[in-house]
Amino acid sequence: MKRTFLVCLLALTVASTLLHWSLPEQQSAAPVLYWVTQNDPVKRETTALFRDWLVAQGLPPVEVRIDNASQQRTGTTGEPKELIQGVSGMGGDLIDIYLYQMELFQATGMLMDVTEIARRESFDPSVTYQAINTDIVLDGRQYGFPRNADVVMCWVNRDTFARYGQPEPPARWTMDEFEERGRRFVAAANPPGSRKRIFFLNRVWPSTLRRGLGLSTYNETATRCTLDDPRNVEVMKRIYRWTVEEKLIPTIQEQEALAADASGWDSSFSLFATGRFAMLYEGLWAIIRLRPKGDFRLSAVEPFNGGFPNAEIGCGVVSVYAGSKHPELALQFLRFLASKPFNRLVARSGDSLPVLPSAAKSDDFHPRDHPGEWAAKDVFAKAGREIGIAASKSAFVLPSIVFRADTEAIESMLAGRMTPEEAARTTANRVNSEIALRVRQDPTLRRSYEERVKIQQQIEARRAARLPVPASWISDPFHLTYYRAHGWLEKEAAP
Repeated sequence: MKRTFLVCLLALTVASTLLHWSLPEQQSAAPVLYWVTQNDPVKRETTALFRDWLVAQGLPPVEVRIDNASQQRTGTTGEPKELIQGVSGMGGDLIDIYLYQMELFQATGMLMDVTEIARRESFDPSVTYQAINTDIVLDGRQYGFPRNADVVMCWVNRDTFARYGQPEPPARWTMDEFEERGRRFVAAANPPGSRKRIFFLNRVWPSTLRRGLGLSTYNETATRCTLDDPRNVEVMKRIYRWTVEEKLIPTIQEQEALAADASGWDSSFSLFATGRFAMLYEGLWAIIRLRPKGDFRLSAVEPFNGGFPNAEIGCGVVSVYAGSKHPELALQFLRFLASKPFNRLVARSGDSLPVLPSAAKSDDFHPRDHPGEWAAKDVFAKAGREIGIAASKSAFVLPSIVFRADTEAIESMLAGRMTPEEAARTTANRVNSEIALRVRQDPTLRRSYEERVKIQQQIEARRAARLPVPASWISDPFHLTYYRAHGWLEKEAAP
């Protein structure tokens, strides 16, 4: 028995030793950083470029390894796996943060506050697009740096418009023009007896349409959802008319039927390339999906508006895990994201806009082997500088709740279960109920909420008296841009 025990103990010891030395950290002479992100060609090239950049900077080598498995969803509510791992102390050193995730991840305490070092090492918000400041800064503190920026525009398949003898849309156009041109296009593309429906556009974003009419999801201090406003009712009516009555845009059921005819999860790109959609409402990153579809003529135009030109801009953020074993090395990676070599890679690859606006004017942004993209890419870059506005968010309700409430109300309206007025009112009531519940449950949040409500009252009093408003009073990025454009702000000090 004793001999058997010793043999088992020896076997376990050997196995443990082999397991230890098989770990990636033991096989690499350099420290290893794990980056929770998608495993695609651009990310792989990024890790190789980071090694070269370290050498050029005279810094010790670091190996970055991509952890794609942690991006999978888990749990009954579909939480990102990196969130579960981070909360349990097992997060990757570098974590990709996407739209509406920053607040959730930061609330768990798993993201490193990089405010001071970012300012010292020149990867603070001042080096990138001002409009994406709210995507990396919460309550005045910075929690990461963008690896790219993107603005959502209308891609145009010029060959599809030419096939049906229809004029291409102008660079800037209104909702009325969209509707008029869309009706003419679908009539020409879908004569009686057509077997396959051809659509004018694959989808719309209600928030951009609302902003075109001067309306945001929230009031100026983001203390109340304002989607019960008559301007949102107008947007709801238009979406219903365009989707159900005029069939300029496919319904969910029609999208599912179309997807069955296309291959892979990127069916929208295939349908756009083959002419089933005349336009594609997507970011610049669509280039990566469109390049393999073959050669066809591309252009891009701004989203149609109701009087105020705008487009939603956002970014993919890389944050440092607060529990990283190599925090200083992870911070070097954020500094690398603000470097010229990395931004030239983004400009060349088509993976959205480079975070340094100057890189969108470089030769890399106009690759010689893809001249058909140049004009469209310039439209995106210009929009990012001139009309891009970050998504509206409130500290008093999770963005995912707002998105779900808005989406479900619109779907119910399109299915005929709600009128446009009911859809608008239902969304606002649901979001405001969530705000009230969260404020009631959190004393710290309640104090902040009450302070902002007082500021909101001051804003409304000043507006009623036609007096300018201090920019510092406004929390919502759309309202801040809208007030500035209309001259409603107090004179701001030069930067």
